Amino acid sequence: MTGILSLRDVTFHANPLADRAIKLALPFGLGALLLLVLYLTRSYQEFLTLAGLLFVYLVPPAGKETVIPVGIGLGEPWWLIAACTVTVDLCCSLFVALNLDLTLKIPVLGPFLGKFMAGGRAFLDARPWLERLSTAGLVVFVIVPFQGSGGMNATILGRIMGFTAQRAVGCVLIGSFVSSYAIALGADAVIGLFREDPTLGLGALGLIALLIVGLWFLWKRYASSLDCEG
Repeated sequence: MTGILSLRDVTFHANPLADRAIKLALPFGLGALLLLVLYLTRSYQEFLTLAGLLFVYLVPPAGKETVIPVGIGLGEPWWLIAACTVTVDLCCSLFVALNLDLTLKIPVLGPFLGKFMAGGRAFLDARPWLERLSTAGLVVFVIVPFQGSGGMNATILGRIMGFTAQRAVGCVLIGSFVSSYAIALGADAVIGLFREDPTLGLGALGLIALLIVGLWFLWKRYASSLDCEG
């Protein structure tokens, strides 16, 4: 656990207080910048809607598969709501990667992440293919909806796998980008069909559901075979 808590691979300033200030300013500053951009470029009502959706996204069990379709259904552009979720994932990943020691002291969140860290090694031992795939494995972990596969837990998992903070954050960013925009494009297409013809929308939704179930079973079989090989 000591190796995970060591943040010497990311040092911005020789002074510990200044270094900590920078590490805290990066994720919070990026989040504040996102809100400022939304406030300046969207109507006030849209800003409130997007801010509310992003707040919900931060609170489990809501995820991309919920927040993104709801946002699009409320009239937000698919690319915008996807960009927002990617930015939130990046903020969370940066916060944990740079401030893990402080994160563990946060009420409710700290104990939750502590339990994940305690079980992290067991999680990897049960899925040896994740560690064998290295960077690609962590990206897949972010894309595929495992329980607890959000930006925070994925960053910690990357640290347990021996990744530097930069590498773990990079994996989260790539995985979040792929999953967010895939969900947004699919949701936008289905909602568009619903508005044109509810029957077409239902048919498309059914096909997507069957496709997801089929892919999920194929993935489970593939992952199980990799686990057995491990």
